[in-house]
Amino acid sequence: MTELLKVSKLCIGLKPQTFPIVKNVSFALREGTSLAVVGESGSGKTITCKSIMQLLNPKTFQVSGSIRYRKTELLTMDEKGIRALCGSKIAMIVQNPMTAFDPTVKIGAQIVETLMAHQRISKRDAYASGILALQKMNLPRCEQLMDSYPYTLSGGMLQRIIIALSLIHEPDIIIADEATTSLDVKNQNMVLDELEKMKRNGIALLLVTHDFGVAAKLADNVIVMREGKIIERGTVYDIFESPREAYTKELLKASILKRGNCID
Repeated sequence: MTELLKVSKLCIGLKPQTFPIVKNVSFALREGTSLAVVGESGSGKTITCKSIMQLLNPKTFQVSGSIRYRKTELLTMDEKGIRALCGSKIAMIVQNPMTAFDPTVKIGAQIVETLMAHQRISKRDAYASGILALQKMNLPRCEQLMDSYPYTLSGGMLQRIIIALSLIHEPDIIIADEATTSLDVKNQNMVLDELEKMKRNGIALLLVTHDFGVAAKLADNVIVMREGKIIERGTVYDIFESPREAYTKELLKASILKRGNCID
């Protein structure tokens, strides 16, 4: 299988003192495989993934190491190259849906603009593709949604629209940052099933989560982060059956208790 993404000795510091936030993080992602990055809030999961997408402000953060997509170094790529790559070849499902859209522009216009930026497609065809993408996510009244402003929709609804937009280009890599957090159980399962389907089609998944239940359903391999460092890694089976670190055991226990309470 082709290696799509390789992160080597990634370090992220907060300027001006370059206070370390992420320390020597390394991992690889191959075509059609999935890697779960698991850890509690503040462990460095999200900031690691934002560095892959070049979403960190260089005035605030110092990033070093290497992030390679198909042998192309992303940390030295210019802004134009990053814009062309991210959203088409590497897509990210963000954690906070309320800040992902321009509140003054209708959902449909934002979807059409995104499609036309990455594909040679007419405005009419882009609109039709947007409708189809929303329908695949089991969203109701899709034409009405396309004509809605983001501030009129719930966080859960916006999250599902973000996921639809992320999947629409069928990218090589999908980075899912707590993608199901805002959804009810039914829609969580629907989104996870859709991500699993994309994986079967050869798309690589990088899953950022604090929930080992998500990792169990989708991940081939797992890395556990704490305080900006990887403290444990292995196959999903190894991590579930014989975790070495006490921290990993506590995360597993918390996920089991949470799911048990949901069932009750």
